[in-house]
Parts: sequence; structure tokens; C-alpha cells
Amino acid sequence: MTVGYHEPISVQPLQRHGVAQTEQIEVGSFKQARLFGEGFTATTSSHDAQAEWLYAELPAKSGDQTGAPRDEMYLFVSRVLGSTEEVWQAIFASDRLTYRPPRLVLYTNATQAACGLAEKIMGPFYCPGDQKVYLDLSFFQEMQAELHACDSSGADCQLPQAYVIAHEIGHHVQNLLGVMPRVRELQGSMETEAERNRLQVLLELQADCLAGIWARKIKEKAKLNASDIAAAIRTTEALGNDTLQKRALGYVVPDSFTHGSAAQRHHWFDVGYATGLVKSCNTFAGARQ
Repeated sequence: MTVGYHEPISVQPLQRHGVAQTEQIEVGSFKQARLFGEGFTATTSSHDAQAEWLYAELPAKSGDQTGAPRDEMYLFVSRVLGSTEEVWQAIFASDRLTYRPPRLVLYTNATQAACGLAEKIMGPFYCPGDQKVYLDLSFFQEMQAELHACDSSGADCQLPQAYVIAHEIGHHVQNLLGVMPRVRELQGSMETEAERNRLQVLLELQADCLAGIWARKIKEKAKLNASDIAAAIRTTEALGNDTLQKRALGYVVPDSFTHGSAAQRHHWFDVGYATGLVKSCNTFAGARQ
């Protein structure tokens, strides 16, 4: 599932011809991380010794004079991933379930996933086949420069960037709970693309709601304020299908929506954040089966 782009298609792996066309690192969480003000802020220190393995595996980038900025972003992503694990392990445990965390694959340009070829044009997505989230970090720059999903200075981009990851982790939660397989089964029996898209929108909106739950659960530890939440909400709206289509086409085609409108995405993130309850995220209530 993607935050606002297209799902991967199955193709043959890239032929390198001696040239590195992609770089990839699989990231685990850094659960002892500080959050935001404490913080998700990706600065390195002696307290980050537990994450040294991460730096050792960073893929080099041609022309880089220093790995520091990339190191900081990798650590930021790892910390966000760790926060999602803490939240969902606690929620699953409260229902006597076991949460099996996913892995998060950071890549450049393209890489192979169990669901097919992952390319940066797709945006971030979750692959149920290997239970991994795929992310090209250039998407975060695109959020600022092209989608205007957060402040161009980057000052208020941390929670929006973290929300993108939390949304994809929401798909992993759906997969573990059996929601995603059921949706795929129902979509397989539908005759039209418009019907399948409508069901897909409900799946994506539920992932937004689950991301809202995550934000509520980390609120105190991460010292989130109203400005942080407003920035995350602006991101949900910027990634709405109507917003994206208006920018690209000048008009909208509702039957082609796969992720929901700006208003819908805003609403369901709000629901999750306001309640903190998984049962409140039933976007499928009332939908025709």
C-alpha cells in the first residue's frame, strides 16, 4: 500500500550492467530512542552506541563529503519505527495478541520487493508478501518541495515524515489482524475498478486512523503540541487523491481514488488521534460487502 502513489508491479529485477542503479539498507528499530523534543531529532551522541550497527551498513552515495546528514535521517527513521513497535506491541498485548514488527527497507531509486519492483515514483508502500515497508528517502524532500505537505524550511516536517511511516505500519497491523487479506479477497470478486478502488480507499483511511492512534500514544513522550498535529493533518490533506489530481490534472476523478480525499484522510487521522482506540477505526462500517 502506498501513501499516495501507485502500487508496485511485478517485473524482472534490474540489470545493473556493472553500474549500481540502486542502494538498499534494511533498518531495524532503535527502541531506546529519544522522541522529538527528547527527541526523534536525529542527532548522534555517545548514547546512540546501540545504533552503531546502522551506520556501519549505510550505503555510500556518490559525491557525499560526509555521511552525517544521511546518518541522521537513517537514525530518525529507525527511531520512528521503534516508536511504532512500542505502541503496537502494547495494544496487541492488551488483547492477548503478539505483535510481530515489520522491517523497513530504505532504498535509492529502485529495489526488488516480494510484491515486485519498488521504485521511488510509487512513494512509500507496505508489501504484505515480505512484511516490509519500502521507502526512498527522497520522498521526504518531495513532500516539502513538490507536495507542500510541510513547511519548506523543514522546521515542522518531523511529525509529517513520521506519520508517513506510521501509515505504512498501519498496513502491517491490518495484515496481522487479517483485514488486508479479507479486502484483497473481496476485491478479487468485484467486477469493476471503481468498486475495487472504493474498497481500497477504506483500507487506506483505516491506516490513517491507525496512524492517528500512534500519534496519540506517543504524544506525551514525544512532547507533541498543537502545531505538530496541525502539520501532520496538513500532510494527510496534501496526500489526498483530490489534492494530488487537482495539482497534476486540474480536475478530479473520484472513481479513480485509491487513498481518499483530503477531507477523508484528515477526518480519519483525527478519529484515531482523538480516541486512541482501534475499534474506532472501522472505516468499513456500513460498506456493502
